[in-house]
Amino acid sequence: MSNLTVAAFFTKNTGQPATALTLAEIDLYLTRQNNTTGADDVVWDGTQHPTEEIDNVGCYARIYSGADLDTYTYYLRATYTGATVLDTDHVTGAIGRSSATLTTAGATLAAALSGSDMSIRRGDSLSVAITGLGSLVGRAKLWFTVKEGYPDADTASIVQIEETAGLLYLNGVASTVPVNGSITVDDAVAGDITIALDEVETAKLRPDSLGYDVQVLNAGDVTTLTVGDATVVADLTRAVV
Repeated sequence: MSNLTVAAFFTKNTGQPATALTLAEIDLYLTRQNNTTGADDVVWDGTQHPTEEIDNVGCYARIYSGADLDTYTYYLRATYTGATVLDTDHVTGAIGRSSATLTTAGATLAAALSGSDMSIRRGDSLSVAITGLGSLVGRAKLWFTVKEGYPDADTASIVQIEETAGLLYLNGVASTVPVNGSITVDDAVAGDITIALDEVETAKLRPDSLGYDVQVLNAGDVTTLTVGDATVVADLTRAVV
C-alpha cells in the first residue's frame, strides 16, 4: 500500500485561485477500478473532505493511505457546496499505472517511463531509482527537474538537480549546498539512475501535486527520457536532525 495525495483545484473570477474555501464544503468522491476485472469499488462517498488547503494556489488536499496502484486505477470527483461563486463547482481526475518500476525509499510503485508517478515525503531523505531510460553513454549533462507547470523557467523549479553540478534550485531559489542533491548513473548502457535529495532540502517542500522529468544532453542533442507526476506528501514528524 502507498499514500495517494488527492488534490482538487478550484478557481474563481475566470481563473484566479479560489483560496480560503471552507474544507467541510468540499465533498470528495473516490472510486477505484480493478485493472484486471474492471470491477468498481467506492472508496470515498462524498462524506470525506480535504484535510488541508495548499496556500496561495486554490488547492485542497487529502491523503488516501490505502492506495494500491498495481491493482487499481483511481477516479476522483470533488464538489464544492458553499456560497462562493466559482468558475466551476466540480473537479474530476484519475490516477493510473502501467508497466515499469520506479522505486522510492520504503515503497515500490508501478509506473511507466512515460507518465510514471513519484512520491516525495517531506522531511525524509529521498532516494529514487529509475531504470530502463536507454543509453546514457557519452552524455554531457543529465537533469532531474520538478516543477509546478510546464511554462515555468528552470530557475523557478521546485527541485532541479544536474549530474555534474548537483542541486541547482529548490523552491525557485538557487541552491547554496549543491551536494545535497545528486544523480548517480548506476548503469549507463541500460539507463539506470538514482536520484537523491537530502532531508534538510525535502523538509522545505510544500505538499503539492507537481510534474517531473529526466532530460539528457548528448552530442548536442537534448532528449527528454521520462515525464511523470510528482507528489510531495506531508510528514507528521518535522524534525530532521
